[in-house]
Amino acid sequence: MVTMTSAIAAPERIDDLFAHLPKSDSVEYRKGQVIYSAVQPLERVYLVTQGMVMVSRILKDGKQVVMDFCQPSDIFGESVLVTPSSNVEQAVALENSRVMSWTPAEIVHSVKGQTRLGLALLHVLAQRESELTWRIRSLAVDTIHLRVARSLIRLASRIGARQEDGSTRLPRLTHKTLSQYIGSTREIVTHHMTEFRKQGYLSYSQSGIMIYREALQEWLNHNAPARYAAVS
Repeated sequence: MVTMTSAIAAPERIDDLFAHLPKSDSVEYRKGQVIYSAVQPLERVYLVTQGMVMVSRILKDGKQVVMDFCQPSDIFGESVLVTPSSNVEQAVALENSRVMSWTPAEIVHSVKGQTRLGLALLHVLAQRESELTWRIRSLAVDTIHLRVARSLIRLASRIGARQEDGSTRLPRLTHKTLSQYIGSTREIVTHHMTEFRKQGYLSYSQSGIMIYREALQEWLNHNAPARYAAVS
């Protein structure tokens, strides 16, 4: 018997999005360039073909919360399918990037004609919901130093590149950006990053952040309450 979960997760991988979406020209954005924001409202669904894009939400008090970092084959802006012209979300190129995009009408039309595309989109949305659930739980149960460690491990898995020495290299993310992802202040995140660096769990330079993921995971397992260990 084939379950719904296996039907979505098996051949309908994220790569299928690119294979089944309509043809679209790619647009280049330079590092730091805004793709959409409150000033340039979200009106399309995007797919990264090169580089990295940071997606964030702007709260009522003006604070920025980083929602995700999107790499090639990742989609973003999918909220426009539910809430057109959202002015609380923004996307910025973290490095020189290229993206393709489609209107909601084009996406809906394509899904109607292609079951595999619809399943691939469901897969992506389910992953996003799972990520959000994880982050909410971490915010609820973790102290800041545990949240910093857990977020670094999560980012290493999500956007990191494995190195020959066993470490994982993250792109160059500022402490301010990390604090907006973790849900804290830059000063507090800097403090804990410095402590982890002194203990040998990570290092950072102009080229990026090097994380010794297994060692940091061991530290987390030792310091996190046992009933919350599965959050990572």
